[in-house]
Amino acid sequence: MQNYKTIAQTGSHEKDIKKSRFIAHIAQTNSEAEAKEFIQKIRTQESGATHNCTAYVVMENIKTERMSDDGEPSGTAGSPILNVLQQQDLLNVTVVVTRYFGGIKLGAGGLIRAYSSTTAEAVKEIGLVENRIQQGFELTIPYHLFDKFENYSKNEKIKLENKQFAADIKCEIYLDLGNVDTAVQNIKDLFQNQISLKKTEKTFKQVPVEAN
Repeated sequence: MQNYKTIAQTGSHEKDIKKSRFIAHIAQTNSEAEAKEFIQKIRTQESGATHNCTAYVVMENIKTERMSDDGEPSGTAGSPILNVLQQQDLLNVTVVVTRYFGGIKLGAGGLIRAYSSTTAEAVKEIGLVENRIQQGFELTIPYHLFDKFENYSKNEKIKLENKQFAADIKCEIYLDLGNVDTAVQNIKDLFQNQISLKKTEKTFKQVPVEAN
């Protein structure tokens, strides 16, 4: 799988529109089974709601998109929710928008705007991350260079993980595949080959991004 954007964490966003309550519940789900499990959880949690409309986009072997209007007029709920995920180019995300009817009908256009805006505001409020495939390295750093390297890593937005303090300092870093060779060479040059870098595994790491 390539790099992809997804929701930063599980969360919710609520708004009132003409006396109806709309609550967007949103979560990162890495499979269709997880998506269905989250939907069932919210439907149980919000069992007294008038509607629990859903959409999800997940990538397993293939990209799967599903939506449900849950009793709202066809095309006025599930599709607008899914459109937000598609416009943001999100993967592995599930949304359940709960509606508690307040007595005033919104019409088809009003429903589309309500479900779309509630979802979009939830995405913006909760935030996004990009899951990037990165190359891991185990570093061995002499104590007298650690403060300098720590400042360097902050400036380059490189996170130091699993720090261990012994005869030297060991830690792990992960670098984007697109510039890994350049980044490694910069570290070697700047620290005059006094920092040892041992290549480890490639893995997905989450990097915050801004919603469109």
